[in-house]
Amino acid sequence: MIQLLNIEWMKVKAYRTFWILIILFFVAVPLLNMAIESFVSQTKQVSLLLGSPFAFPRVWDTVAWATSIVTPIMGVMLIIFLTNENNFRTVRQNIIDGWSRDQYITAKFGVLITTTLFITLLIVVTAFIFGLKNGTGEATENIVYIFYAFVQSLAYLSLAFFLGVYMKRAGIAIALYVMYAYIGEFVVAGLLDYKVVRHLGAFLPLESTDRLIPGLSNFARKLVDQGNPPPSNSTYVLIALAYIALFNFLSWRKIKKSDL
Repeated sequence: MIQLLNIEWMKVKAYRTFWILIILFFVAVPLLNMAIESFVSQTKQVSLLLGSPFAFPRVWDTVAWATSIVTPIMGVMLIIFLTNENNFRTVRQNIIDGWSRDQYITAKFGVLITTTLFITLLIVVTAFIFGLKNGTGEATENIVYIFYAFVQSLAYLSLAFFLGVYMKRAGIAIALYVMYAYIGEFVVAGLLDYKVVRHLGAFLPLESTDRLIPGLSNFARKLVDQGNPPPSNSTYVLIALAYIALFNFLSWRKIKKSDL
């Protein structure tokens, strides 16, 4: 696996778009959290309502929630990476160079997991720094949100991976991904919740993880959910894992069966 990932690294390390997106995400995560922290602390009404969301133990939830806002940046990077593989026939060249199809698949899924771990690690470091800065509370309490953040990141990236495998045009795949991640699923979830059955929207792939990590929206969500208890966190995790398995199985089958 390490050797396969090294080869994948050789493909992207000189690719300018890759570095632009990585740096953009790396900078956006702490800056976004700083902006939210500043807004909360400087607005008395909000501060009284939300308390100290960037102090332990709530900081894990808050930073994971804020980071999810910009996680699609990494999904876009993954789509570009995969569509370039198809457009430049890299997969065919890898097979000619001696890779088996299974090695190619393993390498691509290795990139998916590595990217997810990178996002999760950045969340952990950012949350720990903000938590130390704001003090109070037990640092290990609510640490389960690190696992939730991993599941959420993997869900977002698995959808991007699926689109990158099935679509040849990066522009169309990126447009569909961004629109769905930021607008489409939110609208559909709202319609399902308020026009069909309450909490039915939680059974959508990204919405399940968004509700797993409510962040600063938790207060408003509790008010809306009064008298209508939401699914448990375990249910949200199972829904998310089911979609992750589905997206990755379909991607695996597409690569496995495709004509190289």
